[in-house]
This record gives sequence, structure tokens and C-alpha cells, in this order.
Amino acid sequence: MTPDPNDLVRRMSVADASALVDAGRAVLVDARDRRLYDNAHATGALSLPVSDIEAANGRIAAGSVPPDRILVFYCA
Repeated sequence: MTPDPNDLVRRMSVADASALVDAGRAVLVDARDRRLYDNAHATGALSLPVSDIEAANGRIAAGSVPPDRILVFYCA
């Protein structure tokens, strides 16, 4: 049985996201297009544009993110 994606997605505060990243439990992911990421992004964030996620049917390339990490997406 495939989990419902709505059960896997949660909003969190910047403080909570920062604490998870600082503790090594999460990876910060910039979901904007690469041009915007290249212009400026949060320190340590990976670039994974929404268009790339959509093109891959929501799958993230193996090896791009450690499997035991929480993904914290931002787009602003």
C-alpha cells in the first residue's frame, strides 16, 4: 500500500526547520528554478526545482539526498 502524500507533508516554522537542519536530521531543499537558486539561496540548501520533481513523477534521484533525512522544501 502506498502512503498518502498528504500524510507525509507538513508545514513547520523556520525555527523548527533550522533546528532539524542544524541537528543533521534534515536537508534544506530550494524548490525554485535554478536561475533563482544561483542568484541567492539559503546556506547549505540543495537545488531541486519543482519542475524537476514533476518531470520525475515526484521521485528524487537516488543518491541526491541521504535516505534517513527529512526534506525541508522552501520556495521563497
